[in-house]
Amino acid sequence: MRSPRAAYPFVSLALLANVACSGTGPSPSSTAPASPVSAASPPKDDGQAAQGGTGGTSHAAALEQLKVAPLRGRIDKQQAVRVLLPDAEHWTRVRFWGVPSLVGFRYGKEHHAIVGGVVTHVADNTAQGACTKSFEAWAMPWVQSFEVELTHEAPSAFVWTHTKGPSVAKGAARQIVEIDAMFAKTATLAEREAYAVAYSAYPAWAGACLILGVAVPARDDPARARDVRDRFARDVLPKVEVLSENEPKETY
Repeated sequence: MRSPRAAYPFVSLALLANVACSGTGPSPSSTAPASPVSAASPPKDDGQAAQGGTGGTSHAAALEQLKVAPLRGRIDKQQAVRVLLPDAEHWTRVRFWGVPSLVGFRYGKEHHAIVGGVVTHVADNTAQGACTKSFEAWAMPWVQSFEVELTHEAPSAFVWTHTKGPSVAKGAARQIVEIDAMFAKTATLAEREAYAVAYSAYPAWAGACLILGVAVPARDDPARARDVRDRFARDVLPKVEVLSENEPKETY
């Protein structure tokens, strides 16, 4: 299934991501406290292409569910990467239009959140920061073409252990990996939306980096979007597992 606006996950993630198929509502500007709403999973996803969704109670309830739902692992088609997702059964695999990716998931057909992963290449991925720099270079044309305004928020870092050491360049098995958190706003004539974004860059395979991140449309609820983003930064990105010893051959 290919999403028509998918270039947005890698653009909005700005440094993963274009939240494939962003919503069609105006960028939220309110900073008022979020109204109470009960957590609820989105309706069953039929897997067909979609243009995203609007805000309101359904979006707020889905974000509340992502904040509290148990985590369970999902694996990409090539069985190369395992990612923990809250409310995992309600995420559907997607492809990002115009963006070759290793893996992509959307939460509900209204794209309450998007998770995406791409692969970049560097001569030496054991050098600290090399993977992040490779992604920034890859993403910048997308950021510029979609007129993405980025506000960087507090970064964090964790020690990531690669369990498939034999095929990884010497020294890459255990590294400090940073989490870049930001709030991204698009301002093209076709789309005005805002996203809470977080991504990490992993020295996954010899000469290759896995860039994996989440983008959460704010719509009219930026506080909840940030809360979901922060849960991924805390509970998901530090626990990404690389399952294959060699770089996967296919992108989608």
